[in-house]
Amino acid sequence: MAARRVVLRVVFLLSVFSGAEAKGHHEVPTYFKRINRDGSVVDAANPQTRVKFTRPIQRDFTAGATLEVNPSEVENGATVNVSWSGIQQPNGTDFVAFYCPKDDPFDHYLDYFYVTESPSYVSGFGWWQVTVYNMRTNCEFRYYQKSYIHVATSNVLKFKGGVYAPLQGHLALTGDPTQMRVMWVSGTDDSPVVRYGTHPTSLSSVVTGTSKTYKKTDMCGPPASLSGFSNPGYIHDVILTELTPSTQYFYSYGSSKMMSDARQFRSAPVTDPDTSFTFIVYGDMGNTPIPGSHDTAKYLVEEAKDGSSLVFHVGDISYARGYAYIWDQWHELIEPYATIMPYMVGIGNHEQDHLSGGSKDPSGAPGEGWHPWWGNFGDDSGGECGVPMYYRFHMPDNGNAVWWYSYDYGSVHFIMVSSEHDYRPGSKQYIWLENDLKKVDRNKTPWIVLGGHRPMYTSQKVLSDFIVSLSMQYYLENLLHKYQVDLAFWGHYHSYERTCAVYKQICQEDGVGTTHVVVGSAGFALNTEGYWDFSWSRFRENNFGYGKVLVANRSALYFEWVRNKDKIVQDKVWLVKPHLQNEYNTVA
Repeated sequence: MAARRVVLRVVFLLSVFSGAEAKGHHEVPTYFKRINRDGSVVDAANPQTRVKFTRPIQRDFTAGATLEVNPSEVENGATVNVSWSGIQQPNGTDFVAFYCPKDDPFDHYLDYFYVTESPSYVSGFGWWQVTVYNMRTNCEFRYYQKSYIHVATSNVLKFKGGVYAPLQGHLALTGDPTQMRVMWVSGTDDSPVVRYGTHPTSLSSVVTGTSKTYKKTDMCGPPASLSGFSNPGYIHDVILTELTPSTQYFYSYGSSKMMSDARQFRSAPVTDPDTSFTFIVYGDMGNTPIPGSHDTAKYLVEEAKDGSSLVFHVGDISYARGYAYIWDQWHELIEPYATIMPYMVGIGNHEQDHLSGGSKDPSGAPGEGWHPWWGNFGDDSGGECGVPMYYRFHMPDNGNAVWWYSYDYGSVHFIMVSSEHDYRPGSKQYIWLENDLKKVDRNKTPWIVLGGHRPMYTSQKVLSDFIVSLSMQYYLENLLHKYQVDLAFWGHYHSYERTCAVYKQICQEDGVGTTHVVVGSAGFALNTEGYWDFSWSRFRENNFGYGKVLVANRSALYFEWVRNKDKIVQDKVWLVKPHLQNEYNTVA
């Protein structure tokens, strides 16, 4: 009751005096990432942006009307040219729709564009370029005009490799430095295989794995369970074993019908207090129009090639929210670096939260999930309720799948928790977290890094989320302080903010507190709300960027936030174990 009174008092004061705002609606990008004339993103979730087929299509193939896609066979993520000619009485309302599979019903198109994109449309011909993604099936374009008369159909668009093409490759740690997990997607359940070795021309070791998929009926609600669903293909999961730690390996994945190009990764180091390595951290990425997530992905390829060891993604992954094509697009975006370094993920509200269909929630949460009275936990997953995340990612098996887990990597004990599940004392998650922290041997892993989605500390003026942060402090902060968690990363806010080493909202002069970093700046539309003036907030900026951590040794760790638009390090800080505080020039 005391906590309830405190939160209510804060809510009243802030709502009256602060000018706090609520986070706005997040648009769902269309398949072609179309942009409105005012520069805003066309929202696929807005019924007003859908073509309203009010009556059955009349198939009136006009003599001489043609529609062509070129080239007709492409790689995943390729740009194609769509051209038309011989159109009689062209009109500004004519449009070209895209279908995958090619025989989908007329009203289940993936996206469309108006022929006005081409200035020459008034003469009955024109062209437009779009980017297409391999959804493990053949596709086609259709030209419609007037009362949705079907005027022309394109030639078939095929993807190289067909159903056998290995797509969406990504790596993951298991917690054992002699292992590495390889996952990918294809359109067939042929036995998945990985060939690997320490030389690119001799992939002599061979291991097979398992395959699985999910269906529309596995989802908790719409649009994921209805119009937004597309066949995800088969998701393959293979564990490489008997690896030598800290060793470069080359590998290829696929099946007897088709294998990927050779990729490479470095196996995890053994647990050691003085292991030095670099990792990347961010949240709230999505697959947005340029720049957004595309710049982050571009820079992460460079970071991977420069030796970064892993990605720590703290929720809000693809922002599919029930529109399955976004998962295909997002995986294609990260594949170039997720096949070089392990990609470790946590759950966010846009993957998990639901208000119906709770019996299908694979996390095992009771009822319709966690909806505390002080929270703003709604239906943000678009009916996905964690299902795509559960199937697409396999995290270490010592917790609750993708929702909470931990692993050692060199000198760091990493923990991922779920802000979308009950974390109050006595809950399953809290009990697991406390037991996990108890087991950490600081002589082996002197650093503890924790990740979650909704932040425990934030000063940005979004009232409902700020209330959640206060509740997280009330229920979790004592536990984090007791076990001296060094660094906590969060997302949810599409911006950047770092605190001092803080406990109970007071900066700790001895450094024995947790430094909290909100790094939800990886690409989705920025939050531009202002900030309250709290003494524990050290730096904040509303811009795209990502975090980079250098674990130097058992006594020193360096963090920096890199701003995307100019690759400038905008904020940095050394975290130093207290007994060596004076030996470093600490930026706080």
